[in-house]
Amino acid sequence: MNRLLSVEEAWAILRREAGPGETRRVRLAEARGHALAEDASADRDFPAFDVARMDGFAVRSADLAKIPATLEVLEEIMAGRLPTRILGPGQAARIMTGAPMPRGADAVVMIERTAPAGPGRVEIREAVAAETHVARQGSDVKAGAIVIARGTPLGPAEVAVLAAIGRAEVPVWRKPRLAVMGSGDELVEPGIAPKPWQIRNSNSYQLLAQAAAHGLEAEYLGIAPDDPAETRRLIEQGLEADVFISTGGVSVGDKDHVGAAMKDLGVELLFTKINVKPGKPTVFGRRAKTLVFGLPGNPVSALATFHLFRDDRDPRADGRGGAAPAFVPAPAGRESAQAGRPRYFLARQNRGRRRAGPRAAHALARLGAPDRLRGRGRLLAAGSRRRAERRRARRSLSVPGRRIGMASRPGKVPESIR
Repeated sequence: MNRLLSVEEAWAILRREAGPGETRRVRLAEARGHALAEDASADRDFPAFDVARMDGFAVRSADLAKIPATLEVLEEIMAGRLPTRILGPGQAARIMTGAPMPRGADAVVMIERTAPAGPGRVEIREAVAAETHVARQGSDVKAGAIVIARGTPLGPAEVAVLAAIGRAEVPVWRKPRLAVMGSGDELVEPGIAPKPWQIRNSNSYQLLAQAAAHGLEAEYLGIAPDDPAETRRLIEQGLEADVFISTGGVSVGDKDHVGAAMKDLGVELLFTKINVKPGKPTVFGRRAKTLVFGLPGNPVSALATFHLFRDDRDPRADGRGGAAPAFVPAPAGRESAQAGRPRYFLARQNRGRRRAGPRAAHALARLGAPDRLRGRGRLLAAGSRRRAERRRARRSLSVPGRRIGMASRPGKVPESIR
């Protein structure tokens, strides 16, 4: 497909081609960083019993109509122990946080609001309403309720929830294995002094670092020289991975052998350019189960297109075919318009404020400063629609550790932010 695609069209093709991934079971201790492959449901009520939320005394709130009130202490209830007595009028039980509430009690008075009143007795110095410092059985989650949805990335909190519902092993989507290749005689490795017409290969290492930030395994294949046979050999090796990514060699040029080698090796090219800047000459295709990306050689272009098409919910990783970008607003900096072509900018977030400004696709020295990417467009902000349409702003795509933006057409307010 040689026509210029919109970002939305390119995403639709990617979702279609990625399809569901493979699943595997992992031990819970190894689950962090994976995406859950099935809904996880509670195996019982949470809490599983009426539980005290404070250290103090379990009481009947009706006994506290007059303060101070002196009550008989029947027993002490520790966490992990069952109550043995039923509270009647004028009675209380010493209770610890997390312990089961005794029958007859409907509230807990904090220990700080009490005082000893002789052997087996306590003085209550504060009236409390029923249910104070008590969590009733099932008040958090009922048995059978979904607590973690399919496709959710598993962090420490999610792992804790899975442990609480008794999952020693969980099904997860297998993470895709990446292969990364640079291309062109103009590239040398970082440890080699470049000749006057050469540059160091920053893109491949940038992509390796981006993959690692997503928790993905990536193999570096090296630099394919401007030699058809060697380029073919490296691409053939890369096609053994789940996702093969090359940089450079996707623009028009007499010695750009990557596209030709891909076709010779049976890669079906599904699009060769998208309507976005930077990143227009982005190539995507597949051979069998391998997804193939040809990213532009400019550093900012490669950075932007990787983030745009490698969202945190990776199409191969979560089994749902990926998710279209979601956007949040950010105020505009200096404008640089180009009619009909969405544009991305590097941006920096400082104490919650987001600012975006133009960057050239080759602006390698400025890659270290920004922590965001922004796209230019109009969006609906606070205030009236007319006022919003007079303002320039940015939309950003949320990804781990970064944000990337995409612009809408001038004057059009995206449905997702109306």
